[in-house]
Amino acid sequence: MAIFGSNNEEKEVRDRDREEYLAEKNNQKRIGQKWQDVQVSTGPINVNHDVLTVVFAKSVRPKIESEDETILSTNGFENLLQELQKKALDAGGNGLIHCHFTEQFIENRVYQLAYGTAVNIKITRF
Repeated sequence: MAIFGSNNEEKEVRDRDREEYLAEKNNQKRIGQKWQDVQVSTGPINVNHDVLTVVFAKSVRPKIESEDETILSTNGFENLLQELQKKALDAGGNGLIHCHFTEQFIENRVYQLAYGTAVNIKITRF
């Protein structure tokens, strides 16, 4: 019979079992395992989450003169959003909050910047 706390290996096993039990009990699992599943918000969220890091994405492209410039701009932002989602997933997150997108036209170039806070959203039972 082992005495409580007498062996570091036994303590590690107990800690690991406890963490597994708590994760199962609280049903805290990742929402998405793919970048497409990363949830995005341009503001705060009212859900329990851990803040991980700030992620950035940028794009510089030549300005194309077209009657439909709005479509070109939208496609650029969609690519930036996709990059943010991938970076959030790489950081261990399943969500992005406070996302911001900016665009500047300088001479014949379009500069786009996107950033947001990568978070790990937790699902808990009430």
